[in-house]
Amino acid sequence: MPSSGSFSSIVFIALNLMISSVFPQQKTSVLEKKYPSALLKEDAKLFRDITLSMHPVIGLYKPRDYYVTLFDQYLQTLNDSLTERDFRLKTKLMAEELHCGHTEVIYSKDYYRAMNKKKLNYSPYVFIPVNDKVFVLANLNKKSDSTLKKGVEITKINGLGVDSILRYCKRFVSADGYNRSSKDHYIQLGFNAYYPALFGRPDTFSVEYKDGKTLKTLRYPAFQPKSFPPIPLGAKDDSLFTRYKKAKIKYRYLDTSKKTLLVKIEKFSRQRSDKAYRKIFRKLRKNQTENLVIDLRNNGGGSLENSYRLLSYLIDTAKTQTLRTAIKNYPYKKYTRGNVFFKLTRFAFALIGKKESRNDTDIFVYTIHPRKKNHFDKKVYVLINGGSFSASCLVAAYLKDRGRTVFIGEETGGAVEGCNAGITPYYRLPNTKISVRMPAFRIVHDVYPSLTGHGIIPDYTIEYSIKDILAKRDLEILKVKELIQK
Repeated sequence: MPSSGSFSSIVFIALNLMISSVFPQQKTSVLEKKYPSALLKEDAKLFRDITLSMHPVIGLYKPRDYYVTLFDQYLQTLNDSLTERDFRLKTKLMAEELHCGHTEVIYSKDYYRAMNKKKLNYSPYVFIPVNDKVFVLANLNKKSDSTLKKGVEITKINGLGVDSILRYCKRFVSADGYNRSSKDHYIQLGFNAYYPALFGRPDTFSVEYKDGKTLKTLRYPAFQPKSFPPIPLGAKDDSLFTRYKKAKIKYRYLDTSKKTLLVKIEKFSRQRSDKAYRKIFRKLRKNQTENLVIDLRNNGGGSLENSYRLLSYLIDTAKTQTLRTAIKNYPYKKYTRGNVFFKLTRFAFALIGKKESRNDTDIFVYTIHPRKKNHFDKKVYVLINGGSFSASCLVAAYLKDRGRTVFIGEETGGAVEGCNAGITPYYRLPNTKISVRMPAFRIVHDVYPSLTGHGIIPDYTIEYSIKDILAKRDLEILKVKELIQK
């Protein structure tokens, strides 16, 4: 016969089971779930160990001990339970200290799924930062009155000054070296997503704005669109462009005499670029075109092979590029995929280039040879901005070394000396399931090997005003035309 204590325990368990079946407990949403400090520290230590084991930036801008101390400080901040969002933000700030635009911290798949199911609050007014100020770009809610007209300057959002908001948002944009243009670029494009993600989604917005010289305040309800539409910036493409969709390349002549050809490369795609370049450079030769304009604005990079192929039509002498890695296999392989592909890539680099080993680092040197057929040796104009990153910065760096090349726009988002990329596996942290993107190679542009931490500076700097943006002017193209006329 059970004791009275055992009997009480059995009754208590039975009652709990009955209550649970009648009143089932609500499962905590992944958006609200908090992870204990111990689990967060496990994930954070894994992030630290992976980074110190393989990240090419270690020892580049700062010595290894500097990053060890930073990680210790980061771990010390994880003494309380946190939601996935809060842990990601802390981890993202740590990743930004690596000064690598290819390193990223991404929410778990479950978190994204949960967010996609929610109706999210947005401001119906779309804001755009321009030169460290914020302006009204559009009104998404067609049913509401547009009290705030396009171009109106906003000074505060929900009590916070826009200068403080912008400074905080930029901390969460990873950039190569000490580059600022890429941070400005991505905050300008994504401000209406960054703001609610970092500062919350209130039911009511309060904004302070300028009406002439007077400051006024407007309160208005939040807006819940089915999806937040992309906000097009810049002039619309016209029908004169010839497009190679798979190659992400399009071109058109800027004049009837066919003296100036504009080639817009949206990204360095792995598909069909060889065919596109063959046709474009054959056309340049047949038409005796004098000026080639290469538009690399907003080109975030892509295939190294594609970028080498483009350069082969433009450089005058053979140039080398160096890729190096301190690992032969991915460390902590059970948290990532693609180690076989990494080894195949190392093997391919050794086949097409020259391999040597120095201490624990393998170095692969690839030579870009100029083509003889349809080679273009005349004037080249390159359009760049903070969105010109990775492979597009590689092309820009080698064209700058070429001479006879004029750069127009703003500093590139990628560093002139190279970047940490090549292959970028995603590591999934075991507890929060957050993914961390980790580059495996350091790519050195041998034409500018010295560390600067900055991008390519244009010969002609372009700055847009809010009036230029609303009028959809293309100031870089206007500058090209002005220079060619001179």
